[in-house]
Amino acid sequence: MEGGKIKNVVIVILLILNGFLLFLVGGRRMETTQSHESARNSAIQIIRDGGVQLEAENVPDNTELPVLQAERNLEEEKNLAAAVLGADVSVEALGGEVYRCHNGNGWIQFHSTGEFMAELGGPAFALEGESAKHAAALLSELRIESRVLTDTVAGGTGSVTLRQTVSGVPVLNCQAVVHYRDGVIVSITQGRRLPGEVQAAAPKETMSVSTALMRMYNGLKALGDVYTRIEEITPAYTMSVDLSGTARLDPVWYIKTDTGSYQMDIHTGRLSRLGGAAVAADAQIVLAEE
Repeated sequence: MEGGKIKNVVIVILLILNGFLLFLVGGRRMETTQSHESARNSAIQIIRDGGVQLEAENVPDNTELPVLQAERNLEEEKNLAAAVLGADVSVEALGGEVYRCHNGNGWIQFHSTGEFMAELGGPAFALEGESAKHAAALLSELRIESRVLTDTVAGGTGSVTLRQTVSGVPVLNCQAVVHYRDGVIVSITQGRRLPGEVQAAAPKETMSVSTALMRMYNGLKALGDVYTRIEEITPAYTMSVDLSGTARLDPVWYIKTDTGSYQMDIHTGRLSRLGGAAVAADAQIVLAEE
């Protein structure tokens, strides 16, 4: 009986201790969150004080996108081409790690750097429904998750430009243009895709949101571009391919102002115009975070 009472007392003590530890952890987490939010708001205010319009809801809450990578798979490329072309395909090596998969319905050409292109023909590629959805469905046969950027198809002729996404996150330098003529897909040009299944790469520490905002602000100053409003800041990826053929997705911010678009590496703070010059901007204003 006495042993049972002692056991119950010990259990109660342990429960109280666990509750106290949870309270401490929760309090510390709340303090950290409040500190980060305060630093984020301070950075937004500094940018506003500099004469730039920036809405808080347009600023990401964190910079926690993981680094990803993918390895090229030649057998997968052949299978994807067969899925699009609708039958078995022959593979022709064109040199320089370029392979063309073809049959009577056309051909699709894959490069080690992720570039691809195609010429297609026949009733299997006839436009059905909305051109934007139809083009996205075609890319999905290549296992490319995508988002429509532009659609100029009218009367069955024109083009749809799509950007690849990974779990909904855009890959800024991976896209394709699907061309229609007389209600049929005839080609894919300017294609670039992630050449394989994604997997986690070695983790890399990212900067805080407040530091990223200051790097962005100073980077835009260093470029000397004139703007009055930051309209969009979107977490995104850029793809690079090394000499071994491994593709790497690095997290960036896509930044759109009222006069131009930019990307900024959230590991280094390197900011560049999309399709233009780059600058590495060190934050001149440091916002303390606990």
